[in-house]
Amino acid sequence: MVTNNRFKTVTVLAALYSMIMVSLSIYIFITHGLGHLSETSLISVVEDIFCLVLAFVLFICSVIDTPRKDRDYNYFLLMLFTNIGSSFVDEVAWIVDGHPEYIPLNIAANTFFYIGNVLMAYFFWRYVTSFLHIAGEKLGIWPYLFGGGAVLSIVIILLNLFTGIYFTVDSDGFYHRSPYYMISNIYIYLSMALTLVLVVLARRLLKRYQIIILFLYVLLPLLTGLVAIVSYGITLTNAASIIVLVLMYCILHVIQNRERVLAESELATATAIQVNILPSIFPPYPEKTEFDLYASMVPAKEVGGDLYDYFLIDDDHLAIIIADVSGKGVPAALFMMVVKTLLKNQSLNGSNNISDIFYRVNNQLCEGNDMDMFATAWLGIIELPTGKLTYATAGHEYMALKKKDGKFSIVKVHNSPPLAVMENLKYNEYEEQLEAGDVIWLYTDGVPEASNGAGEMFGIDRMLESLNAHSNDSMKDLDTNVRADIAAFTSGADQFDDITTLCVKYNGHAK
Repeated sequence: MVTNNRFKTVTVLAALYSMIMVSLSIYIFITHGLGHLSETSLISVVEDIFCLVLAFVLFICSVIDTPRKDRDYNYFLLMLFTNIGSSFVDEVAWIVDGHPEYIPLNIAANTFFYIGNVLMAYFFWRYVTSFLHIAGEKLGIWPYLFGGGAVLSIVIILLNLFTGIYFTVDSDGFYHRSPYYMISNIYIYLSMALTLVLVVLARRLLKRYQIIILFLYVLLPLLTGLVAIVSYGITLTNAASIIVLVLMYCILHVIQNRERVLAESELATATAIQVNILPSIFPPYPEKTEFDLYASMVPAKEVGGDLYDYFLIDDDHLAIIIADVSGKGVPAALFMMVVKTLLKNQSLNGSNNISDIFYRVNNQLCEGNDMDMFATAWLGIIELPTGKLTYATAGHEYMALKKKDGKFSIVKVHNSPPLAVMENLKYNEYEEQLEAGDVIWLYTDGVPEASNGAGEMFGIDRMLESLNAHSNDSMKDLDTNVRADIAAFTSGADQFDDITTLCVKYNGHAK
């Protein structure tokens, strides 16, 4: 992950690089005069200065804009900086052309210009694959082919210093293309064409305007390159590239940022709904000594619809609920509110028959469920004087139970379908006799599915191991310590599912 300090350092260095290139280009342009330049050469020099200034402005805009750490944005900046370097050396090459005293500089400038064209093609391929989120095994051997081709092309360009296979500078200081000049464009045109093939194959992942911009990045420089081949003295390739980079930034990245802001706003709204609707006062009933209860929920990067709830049906019955709604964002948060409200209302209507509660709630949720959302749920009612636990599960994770002086283990029962998938479903009801010291641990799938950077999941076995390592803790400490073990396992990797837990220790009937 890029830290703020590193981002600032890179930004300052990039700004200095851009400013130096622009300043040097203007200085060279002014100090060397225009008299020796032909009209076509003058057009190319002015075009290069225009590219440098426009690229610098584009870089400033990208820095002022919301800082991004996406890999595709990094490749966009690499294309931009390569364009800046290519424009600068191209200007130098035109200005010193025909000056015998600058033959080494002329050769160096043209060599770097050729290398810049290769890098632009390679970075564009990396940009597109990153933009499409294609990586790893999906790319197969293509990264090696593109990378190897770029390296080979650059090596041949460097060998040109000794062989003159692409160009030479004569004793009068004039640049001349060789008969094999076109070979230098093979990698560029081939890689661009293959990248466009990838765009076509992945067109369903892109919007029409995105496809148009990506095609323009190839076609405009290609057309100007063909003009340069036919008419030596005019090189508008850099201008075409920077214009498309501006369009790419304005259309692709600005629109992406706008969509990102909207998504972040929705994320904040969903998080607020989710967090504010869940009870958060612990202990919830200080006067009730029959149990110790604690629950928590940590929203993921993409907020889902996890919920927990607990309430006294009467002085002798405690209801505990945990559920996980399908989907993400505001729709999931709103559906979660409905599920929570219905479960509580039906539980408080005087019936302790959990099968009936689930039956009624399921039918209510099926009404008008146009988005086809559903929820897994676990509902239990503890009879406080006796310790009798009655519960049912609707497609939810199994309860972990620790008997007094024992270890946590998973209690597997027949798992009924989730709520809201089909009307008139029957839900099985189960009983468990709790004794003083027994602990119930409920959780959503975000716990076992929490993943580390290698993609390995925390899993049920690690969860039980963590629970048993802290089995004598208070409910709050138990929850805190298990979460600490999850955090240590994931090592900061982004989690895409909420992690929600609820634990209850039955202390026995108060006397």
